[in-house]
Amino acid sequence: MVVMRISVRIFAERQGVCVLSSCISPARNFVPMQHSKDEQVAWINAVREYLGVSLTELARRAKIAPSTLQRPVNDPDYPGMISGRSMAAVAAVAGLRPLEYPARMRGLAEADASPFTYDDRNDAADNLNRAVRELVKGRNGRDAWVMKSYALELAGVMPGDVMIVDMNLTPRPRDIVCAQIYDWSGSRAETVFRLYEAPYLLTHSMRVNGEKPVAVDNTTVVIKGVVDTVLRSRAGS
Repeated sequence: MVVMRISVRIFAERQGVCVLSSCISPARNFVPMQHSKDEQVAWINAVREYLGVSLTELARRAKIAPSTLQRPVNDPDYPGMISGRSMAAVAAVAGLRPLEYPARMRGLAEADASPFTYDDRNDAADNLNRAVRELVKGRNGRDAWVMKSYALELAGVMPGDVMIVDMNLTPRPRDIVCAQIYDWSGSRAETVFRLYEAPYLLTHSMRVNGEKPVAVDNTTVVIKGVVDTVLRSRAGS
């Protein structure tokens, strides 16, 4: 695992991004062309945050190629928009209509992590955005998450750190992994980040006590990917 520290730098100028629209064929649940790519990306991020899943997992559930969502969301220079059919497929996963926002957002304070969303409010955030985009752009099966809990503080991952998860890697002992714990009776899945000590998932913290090791059985507990990079902004930025 590589840990990178992003320092704050002040940029006098910012380069604008020109977004071009692609044609969308008429289809059921057609998304009108007046909706911009930015609106589509904001909605996709809201849906995956609501469901607590990565772009790759959201695409899998919608039965579309991961790159269909990853390219427009992760690459600001990508000119295409998400097709009406793909938007409808994502909406169906969340029980929504295309561009309809969830009425109830899941409480992120209770979750281990949340999907990373790009923030253009200041130069420090802009540096982090660039680093994340370079690490995930054009690569299927790589997603960024923001750590919210202290479950892995002794492994060097603190709240606010950005973790790059590679779904293509095979986990090895002592890896930090992204896993899903399924509750089949309630048709729900919880996304967690844990230290992998085969065959168990462990917290590694002085503050998170009393959680028993969870055995990976590939049915109710499934490892989805391995954290291979952690990004941390400069303190106070």
